[in-house]
Amino acid sequence: MDEKIFSASDLVRIICKNIEDEKIQEGNKISSVWNKIVSSIKSNSINGGNIGKKMADHSRIYDLKNNVLIVEADHSGWIQMLGSYKKYILKGLEMNVPELKIQNIVFRLAETNSEVKKIKEEMAEKKSQENLKKQFDKNEEILEKRGFGIKRQNTDSKSTLPPELQKIFEDLKNSVDE
Repeated sequence: MDEKIFSASDLVRIICKNIEDEKIQEGNKISSVWNKIVSSIKSNSINGGNIGKKMADHSRIYDLKNNVLIVEADHSGWIQMLGSYKKYILKGLEMNVPELKIQNIVFRLAETNSEVKKIKEEMAEKKSQENLKKQFDKNEEILEKRGFGIKRQNTDSKSTLPPELQKIFEDLKNSVDE
């Protein structure tokens, strides 16, 4: 039996064969440089501590297009803080990855899973309610055609039951009364 055993790295290469190794290495390099530079930012306030580590944890490189680095952050507050250190970060990137010639950084708010999940759940709930109403109306129509429908405007329950069911209920009621 001729079985081939592949290492995990070989499998990743096979799956991602259309992605150039250089681009992967470039992406890994810029990501680690981003974390190093942003994590090095120290707060000016006494209680601030290493605010850079928190900013790095709440942001990530999204893309690099036309020498513009696109960075996502999970809250607008982090975007504002990162923006205030933009010159420092650009200088650090220029020093650590000059071959990328990054000229600017733009920030965008990342879609949070909870927001997307909430919208999807609301849409699914609305669709489910519509489907239930359609199914209810369809079932009600079938029951009415078979003589089991309940006329909503009539409050006299005896008049809405077919005669054979009325007899069964009356017999049941009489047997309980005895």
